[in-house]
Amino acid sequence: MARQLKRSEVPVEQTWNLADIFPTKEAWEAEFNEVARMVGTVTRFKGKLGENAKTLLECFEAQEALMKRLAKVASYASLHLSSDGTNPEYQAMAGRARALGTHIRAAASFIRSEALSLPDGTLEKYLAKEPGLEPFRITVEKMIERKPHLLHPDTEATLAALGEVLSAPAMVYERSRTADLSLNPVADSKGTPYPMAFGRYETAADIVLRRNAYAETTRGMKAYQNTYAATWGTEVKKNVTMAKLRGYESAIHMLLDRQEVTIDIYNNLHDIILTELAPHMRRYARLRKEVLGLDKMLYCDIEAPLDPEFEPETTWEEASDIIING
Repeated sequence: MARQLKRSEVPVEQTWNLADIFPTKEAWEAEFNEVARMVGTVTRFKGKLGENAKTLLECFEAQEALMKRLAKVASYASLHLSSDGTNPEYQAMAGRARALGTHIRAAASFIRSEALSLPDGTLEKYLAKEPGLEPFRITVEKMIERKPHLLHPDTEATLAALGEVLSAPAMVYERSRTADLSLNPVADSKGTPYPMAFGRYETAADIVLRRNAYAETTRGMKAYQNTYAATWGTEVKKNVTMAKLRGYESAIHMLLDRQEVTIDIYNNLHDIILTELAPHMRRYARLRKEVLGLDKMLYCDIEAPLDPEFEPETTWEEASDIIING
C-alpha cells in the first residue's frame, strides 16, 4: 500500500490557491486588524437610525462593506483549516476569525433592535422615500416580519455575543470528524489495501472496497457515539430554548421561519415524499440492485456508479478547464 500523504505533503498544484484571497498570511493579518478597527464605522450610527432614511441607508452600507471584508478574512482562515484540520496554526486562525465575526455581529445587533423600535410605518416610509434603500428592501421587510420574535436589545446583543458558543455543537462534530477520526486502511476485492478518509470510496465501483470503507467509517465513528449523542442533544435543547425565548410555537417553527417556509408547506412536502415519492424511490433502489448485480441493497450502495466506464477519472487540470470554459 502506498504511504498516505500528510495534508502538508500534498502537491501544491493539487491545492487551492489562497493567494488569490490574500497573497500572504501577513496580508491576512493586516486585513484582520483593519476589519476589527472598522467596527466603529457601523456602531457610530447607534441611536441615530430614527433621524431619517438617509441615515439608515448609510448604516446599511457601512455594515455591508464591513461584512464583505469580514467574509474574505473568514474564508481565508476557514479554507486553510479545511485543508488541514489538525494544524494548530490553522485552528488558531479560524478561531480568531470566528471570534471576530461574533464580535462584529454583537456590535451590529443594535441595527435590527433600533430599527424595529421606530414608530410603526417608519421603515415603510423610509423605503418609499429613499431609492438607495431598494437593494436592502428584502432585509428591511424580513426585519419587520420577524418583529414579534425580537427580544430586548440587551438580550439580542448578548445572544449575538454568544454566537460562537451557540454554534459549538456543530463545530465539535465537524472537528472530530475531520481532524480526530482515525480510520484504518481498507481492502478491495483483490485484497489490495487502500488508505482511508471520511467519505472516501463511497462512489467506488468495487463493491468490496465500497462496503469495507463504509464499515470502517461506521466503526471509527462508533468510538464517538456518546460524544455525538451529547452534542446532538445539546443542539436540540439549544433550538428548543431559543424558540421559547423568541415566542415561537416550536423549534421547527423557528427553523422554518428562517427559510420563509410555513409549517403547512413543510408537512405537505413531508407527506408527499412519504406517499408519492417513496414508491418511486423503492423501485429505483430495486433497479439499482438489479443493475449492480447485488444480492442485497445496502445504504453504502446508493452512490455506486451504474456505469463505471461512463465516469472516467478527471485530473485537477481537466476539471479546472471544464469549470472555466463552461
